[in-house]
Amino acid sequence: MHVRLTALAAALMVSVTPAWATGLPAYETYSAAADFGTNFFSSDPTYTQLLDTTTTPGTTAQINGPGYTASASTNMGSNHAYASASTMPANVLGAGSFSGWYDQVTITGGSGTGTANFTVQLSGTADVGAMAGGLSYTLGASSVHPSLLTSNTLTFNAINTTPWALDAATPIASYLIGASPYNDTSILFSSTPYPTDPTSGGIPALDPSLGGGTGMGFPAPDLVLTPGSGQSVNITLHGTLNFTYGEAFYLIGGLGASVVGDGLQSFCSFPIGDTCTPPVKDGTGATTLDFSNSANLVNIALPEGATASFASGNANNVTTVPEPSAWLMLLAGLGLVGWRARRRA
Repeated sequence: MHVRLTALAAALMVSVTPAWATGLPAYETYSAAADFGTNFFSSDPTYTQLLDTTTTPGTTAQINGPGYTASASTNMGSNHAYASASTMPANVLGAGSFSGWYDQVTITGGSGTGTANFTVQLSGTADVGAMAGGLSYTLGASSVHPSLLTSNTLTFNAINTTPWALDAATPIASYLIGASPYNDTSILFSSTPYPTDPTSGGIPALDPSLGGGTGMGFPAPDLVLTPGSGQSVNITLHGTLNFTYGEAFYLIGGLGASVVGDGLQSFCSFPIGDTCTPPVKDGTGATTLDFSNSANLVNIALPEGATASFASGNANNVTTVPEPSAWLMLLAGLGLVGWRARRRA
């Protein structure tokens, strides 16, 4: 069974529950780096997990294994994640990192409901070699504390890197990147559940539509990177959120990156009991996903007259935009000025 790599990018370690979750703080940062074993659903006496976490803003969580490394750091409104591997031990499936933050927000200056517009800049570089990998970013909102969010998705329950179930938050903006050692992107990132003839080669991919409430399907990536070095990623994400004036909510940002070794090919024939030969890789050398200065919340645009207060005190580059009625008045005024100018002429 092929495990969807973009899901692994944000789900790498087994049920890490931070001690601070019971304190329900109004804002927090969380950074983690870890590897995960090939037999991550059962115990393996030959495997001891490498794990480093921190809740200190700007401090780096990092692991260094034989042939692989991962790191992450977080500031309010800014996520940084890195993962790289050239080789993996037989009992290690992959390694990755997660950067997350949340902040309690209250918007005032109006009545009823309004709409806030968000802009996020996602940037980094990738070297895609013989290893597969994935990166995922999510900006979401929740009316309940992030530590109280629950998810039915298998990856969040069984191999949870994040201390919050990000998929249970109201989505604002998200982006998924897959890194494949094959030039044929359908080998790892396909909507076809299984190859027509498993003996002919290929690693079966799980159909995203099979997810439903089972947690066994994952969304297809927005971008798939194939073998090559120095690949630049520079994506501007836009999203909106409908809010109620005076009602507090939590804004949540998360970024995960992971690199997966040859152990992935052991899933080649698992679902149907047939044997298959994994295709020859087109990429060679290390795979590196360097998004260590990556996902930045660059702007929050509020309706005219609205103001936002953040529990952390972070400004988050808030601006205001005129209401539609104000735009109409402005356009009408410009039209009047133009008419008077033409009359004078």
